[in-house]
Amino acid sequence: MSKLSRMFIIQFLMLNILLSCKSRSIQATATALQEVVPKASIGFQQRKVFDFNQGTVAFSNTFAGARLNQVMQLNDSTFKLLIEPENTPVNPSPWYAFKIWSAHQRRYILQLTYVGTKHRYDPKLQLKNGAWKDVQPIEVSKDGNLASFGLEAGADSLLVSAQELMNSHDEYQWEDSLAKLPFVTRMEIGKSILGKAINALSITESNGKKLIVILSRQHPPEVTGYMAMQEFVRTVSSSSALARSFRKAYEVVLVPMINPDGVDEGNWRHNIAGVDLNRDWENFIQPETKSVRDYILKKVDRQQAKVYFGIDFHSTYHDVFYTNEDQPLRQTNRPGFTLKWLKAFGESIPGFKPNIKPSPNGGNVSKSWMGRVLNAEALTYEVGDDTPRPTLKLKGRVAAEKMMELLLAE
Repeated sequence: MSKLSRMFIIQFLMLNILLSCKSRSIQATATALQEVVPKASIGFQQRKVFDFNQGTVAFSNTFAGARLNQVMQLNDSTFKLLIEPENTPVNPSPWYAFKIWSAHQRRYILQLTYVGTKHRYDPKLQLKNGAWKDVQPIEVSKDGNLASFGLEAGADSLLVSAQELMNSHDEYQWEDSLAKLPFVTRMEIGKSILGKAINALSITESNGKKLIVILSRQHPPEVTGYMAMQEFVRTVSSSSALARSFRKAYEVVLVPMINPDGVDEGNWRHNIAGVDLNRDWENFIQPETKSVRDYILKKVDRQQAKVYFGIDFHSTYHDVFYTNEDQPLRQTNRPGFTLKWLKAFGESIPGFKPNIKPSPNGGNVSKSWMGRVLNAEALTYEVGDDTPRPTLKLKGRVAAEKMMELLLAE
């Protein structure tokens, strides 16, 4: 093993201890990293406080979900922030998140500078009450490689992020709230490479013979898809007459965060091994996807159940519904359901026409595996990056309502 690989392993062991504050076997983590890091050529960011002018102004990436690769001072009030991917090739999803504070209240100009891609996510600033607001105005260079904006910084640190920051700690807290419901059961189904829990939640009051599968957060920056998933799940878990009737007939199987390592490291796309998890649904090389597959297959076998519908929440520039290209041509457990659902979904929101794109993806994505192996009607729901948050929640709620209505009617 090269000195560079050893350096990466040691760096990530230290990071894992600091961020997760969990007691785990360092030797087991080191062994897992030795198996994947040298092969993946991961570029790990250095976790540190970037201090300038003897503490007059500082930037930090020392928290879960952060990404900030380097900071350079151009003048007394202008700083260049370098944003690099974890490895290449990679999708153009340049995630960033950092904190800034200043000894004196003043305005600073920040220049986000991207390596190998263009600006995609306009920055958001977290307010003291936890809410987020867009930072405006933003000036983007003609080539798209640089985005500049101003911030008024002071002694209280400001959190700036490409989208709302939702790391694995936030996810586990959300799971805690769900698990308090009497019809929700949570269990750990596996661990990520760095030892973080991959959890599944069962939402049901049924006999477990009819299953719905919901997946999310395979790709770290795709926060709008994650937020739509949360609203979808809240609707299914609500006290409405429709939700109560649905839970008596169907079991919802939810895996809300498949890639906790990538989320906490601030990766643009991949897990900690530098692999796109939503291209690992044929060979199942990564422990994250393998855990989900094994859990679902064992559950289907143990309960003698069928999966009727599967939905994997993602994000892209605009709403897209990727369906299985061959699905209308073969028998599924609920033939034709996906297109019926999309039609009802679109008709229920004024001005909304679902952008449907049948795609094979070579069979190596989750929706293809669910269709091929589980005989489920399945699709990938890509939620637009800039979807207004009230609209996003409306779509998540209506999507769940139409699913429940149609499945109960058939």
